[in-house]
Amino acid sequence: MHGGATHFPIAALSVSVVFDYAGFWWRDEARRREFTALGLYTLLIAAAASPVAVFSGMMLSKGVLLGSGALALHHYFIWPAFGLLIGLAVWRLVVRERASRRARGYYLAVASLALVTTMAAGFWGGEMLIGK
Repeated sequence: MHGGATHFPIAALSVSVVFDYAGFWWRDEARRREFTALGLYTLLIAAAASPVAVFSGMMLSKGVLLGSGALALHHYFIWPAFGLLIGLAVWRLVVRERASRRARGYYLAVASLALVTTMAAGFWGGEMLIGK
């Protein structure tokens, strides 16, 4: 279950970051709002689906929060990624469209970091299966 549950938040977060970048750089205001709204909705989907991935992973690792080897490397990335994802979703819900351009730029930097850490966690999760 963990392998299947992880791909949905990864894909939704990836799509969210792409839409948010498009919304940040697009010149047409109406289209910018559409991209930003799509970025928000896909971020919320990723955040809502991620606890299932985390819970199934905790069951798979029998409650080990860090571990060793590839499991430790997976957890070094997944815990910050999970925290960033939830934090980004909360920030977007609280701020909505009131963020300044500078704040949106910082948001994109943090969202990009969340995506990179998520993908690194996915890499090490795959290494636990394939790298044996």
